[in-house]
Amino acid sequence: MTLSRDCYQVLLVVLRGYGQLVFQPHAGAGGLVLLGIALNSPAMLLAALLGGVCSTLAGYWLVEPQAHRQGLFGFNGALLGLASALLLAPSQNLWLLVACGAVVTSLLFGWALKRGFAVLTAPYIVITVLLFLCLPPRLLSVEALRFDWPLLTGTLMGLGQMSFQGSLLSALCLAAGLVLGTGWRALGWALVGSFAGALAGLLCGVPASALATGLFSYNSALVAVALGCTPGHSHARWQVIAGVIVTLGLTLLAWQVLPLPMLTAPFVLAMWLMMLLQRYLFSR
Repeated sequence: MTLSRDCYQVLLVVLRGYGQLVFQPHAGAGGLVLLGIALNSPAMLLAALLGGVCSTLAGYWLVEPQAHRQGLFGFNGALLGLASALLLAPSQNLWLLVACGAVVTSLLFGWALKRGFAVLTAPYIVITVLLFLCLPPRLLSVEALRFDWPLLTGTLMGLGQMSFQGSLLSALCLAAGLVLGTGWRALGWALVGSFAGALAGLLCGVPASALATGLFSYNSALVAVALGCTPGHSHARWQVIAGVIVTLGLTLLAWQVLPLPMLTAPFVLAMWLMMLLQRYLFSR
C-alpha cells in the first residue's frame, strides 16, 4: 500500500513538471500537455518523457522538497528533450546526452534556487545550444504556404508552441491545461500574449509559414501567463503588458540577428528585466 502511494506521488510530481511548461503546477494540466505532444509527435513525446523524468528524479536529491513537489525540477528537462527532438538528428548519443543534460539542468536550477535567483528556462537553453553546436542538426523543410487568417492561426498555434508543438490539436490541449490549472484568466492572458506576437510578426514582415505556426507568438504568450496569472506571482495588468512589449522587441531582435535557435531566450530575458524593475522600482 505504501509503495502504491509512493508511486502515485512520484507520478503526480512528474506530471506537475509538464504542467510547469505552461506555469501550472497541476498534474491534470501536465497530462493535457503530454496529450498535446503525443497527438502531434509520438517521438517528441518520448523525448519529453526522457528529459522530464530524468530532471525530476535528479531534483529529488537536491533537498528542495517543496520546489520538487511543484514540478519545478521537471520542466527544463522536458524542454531540453523537446528542443533536441525538434532541432537535432536522432541518434543514440543524442538521447544519452539529453538524459545527462536533463540532470545538469536540475543541478543548475537547484543551485540557483538555493541562492534566490530565478533562472527560469535558462538551464535548458544553455544545454540545447551546446548540443546544437556539437551535433548534426535535423533537416527541416519549411513550406511557404498561404494562410487566409494569419493573425488567428498565429495566435492559436502560439499556444501549441509553448511546448514546441506546431499543431492545432496540441494548442487546444495546452489551452485546456491552462484553464484546468488556473482558470480562464490564464487562457485569456496566453491568447493576449500570443495575439500580440502574431500581430507584431505580421507588421514586421515575418514569413507566413513562421507566423502561422506560432514561432513569433509563443515567447510573448509565455510572458503573459507568467506575469499575469502564475499562482503567487501575478502582477498588475500594466506590468504584464509591459513585459509582453519587451518580449516582442527581444523576439524581433533575436529573429533578425541571432544565428542560433532563439528557443525561449526572449521570455527569459524579458522576465529577468521585469523582475529587476519589480525589485528596484515597482516595489518602492
